Formats: sequence, C-alpha cells, structure tokens
Amino acid sequence: MKRMSVVLMVAGLLSVAFPAGTAHAAPESDSLDAVITAIKKQFAKKSSVRFSVKQRGGPPPAWDIKAYGAYRFSTSGVYAADTTTISQETQGTGRSREISIGREFYSQAYVRSKHGEYVWKSPSTVGKWSYGRNFAGVIWGEDLINGINPGFLELGASNGATSADGGTFEGVKTTLHSGTVTVPELGERQAGMTFGTEDEGGSWSGPIAWKLWVGPDNLPRRFHAIMRFNESGGGDTETMTMSIIYREWGTPVKITPPPKHLITDDW
Repeated sequence: MKRMSVVLMVAGLLSVAFPAGTAHAAPESDSLDAVITAIKKQFAKKSSVRFSVKQRGGPPPAWDIKAYGAYRFSTSGVYAADTTTISQETQGTGRSREISIGREFYSQAYVRSKHGEYVWKSPSTVGKWSYGRNFAGVIWGEDLINGINPGFLELGASNGATSADGGTFEGVKTTLHSGTVTVPELGERQAGMTFGTEDEGGSWSGPIAWKLWVGPDNLPRRFHAIMRFNESGGGDTETMTMSIIYREWGTPVKITPPPKHLITDDW
C-alpha cells in the first residue's frame, strides 16, 4: 500500500449528529437506483459540487487529515478537481493543494514544524507548482470509495442496502441509505480511498460499513464510511473512519491551471 501522506490523501471523519431513523429494506422509491440516476444527471449536465472532508486512522503511517475543495463533472464523472488537504504528521503540519484537469495535474505541498520551519517542500520553492501528465492515481474512477461514485453505490446496492428517515441535515430533509460490503482489496491513491472486487494480491482487504444521506432531489449531502483494513497473511487490523460533506450542487465552479510562470518540473 502506498504511503498515506499529505500528497496522497483526500477523505475523512466529520462529527455531525443525525437522528437514527427506523431502518427498512429499501423500497423502489427509496432505492439507490434513484440516487445513481440523479448523480449521473449531474455528470451529463457537466455540473459541479463543493465538498469538505475529514479522515482519521488507517494503516501506518496514515495521518489524520482535513480536506476541502470542488469537483467539476463530465459525462464520465469528475473531470476536474481542486483540493486542499491539511494533515497532522510526525514532524509537523502538512498542507497540500492539488488541481487535476482531465489528465493535467498540478500540485504544491509542504510540511512545517510547530516552530514554523519547512521540514519538507514539493516543489522546493514555496509558491511554485509541480506539473505532471497521465498520473493514473489522480484520475477519477469507479474504484473510489465515495458517495458520488456510481460504481461504489452499485456495489452497495447489490449487498443488501437499507433505507431510513435520515432526519434533517443543514436544513434539508434527508433519506439515509446504508449497508456493509466486504471487498478483497482496499487501498488508496491521490484521488481517494479505493476498493477492488477481485483479489489482486494487495496488502489489505476488509469490510466497509457505509452511510449515505441524500436530499429530496436524491443528491448526496453526506457520506460516512468505516473501513477495516485486514492485512494479507493475517496481521493487525487497522480502522479508518471517513466522511465527506457535499454542498452547493450545481453552483458554478471554475477550476483553472496555475499561472504558467509558477509551474515547474521540480518535484
């Protein structure tokens, strides 16, 4: 499993109180099919959404992180993303910003000690941006553990999802969909936490207990997941808790590359 650090992580845990509701088998009107359809309509409209994230725990050396930013969509999913991530690391506080537009990828990151000294920088000059192309790890895909990923929701629906009254979240009445699915592959890449439905010899596998709150329009408002990472060969089990809040569906979002004079090939 790749190093979970300030330049690799985008996901987390957010403490919000919700009424529990009464769980029941999801009827047709409350099924995840309607949610998947609503999300894909946003993709087709080339719409957008803003998000905020917190994440806690996971296999070492995972850091507790907070992240926020915006997604812009194309018909196939997320076309562009602008994400700022803050992590609490051994040597200090890490901060990164990543802009992904199609297959163009720009990033800047550093770790500062509690005394304000730069422990690590990428690129080596603060304020500059590193640039790369064809980074598979940053590209949106159907392997992401994310409440707006139709691939994950289809997997959840096929494993006995239930629905309930989700109460009100940020002034919006919600329906709560939830379930648990066990996968043979758990991992991460720069675009987020990932799952695999076939055993490809990875380091981790395990169950994902997930909850998804959607509004009357069937668009996600909050996604929460608890992942149990079981090490291959029978090692320790690590737990990661992750939550994503989605806001301002359809609000215009402009994601542009950094100015050319700030871009470097220095990583």
